[in-house]
Amino acid sequence: MNVADLINQDSILLNIESKSKKHILETISGNLANGDSGQKDTIFDKLYEREKLGTTAFGHGIAIPHARVPNINSPKILFIKLSQGIDFDALDKKKVDLIFSLIVPDTEDDSHIEILSKVASIADSETFVQKIRDLSDKEKILDLLKNNLQS
Repeated sequence: MNVADLINQDSILLNIESKSKKHILETISGNLANGDSGQKDTIFDKLYEREKLGTTAFGHGIAIPHARVPNINSPKILFIKLSQGIDFDALDKKKVDLIFSLIVPDTEDDSHIEILSKVASIADSETFVQKIRDLSDKEKILDLLKNNLQS
């Protein structure tokens, strides 16, 4: 699977305002559900359940909320750049301003691990993180993400 194929301009949200982890998980769920309110609730529940197991804050201002979700056909990635950092219970105590969220069908364990691994790998690169923080144009962010997520 080429992880870069999972991201497009619609899966990039910039300058999003949020006051809390719960609020941003609701925003993520609504966006990934594409208007399906039942699916939105399911996605939120799965993301929230995962957060209760332990924070998905990666450190250095980055979080990667993720979950396996029933009744979806394919994996989805959402990238969010917040206007201001929020508390995400990060172990390094830094506020999160960059979020990579992903959901996969609950039947695709291998895809979940592959996508999560690729996203975590780029999120661990200080050079990549600095570049994405410096960008404010969706097209340029999309290019940077696609180039770095290539399999």
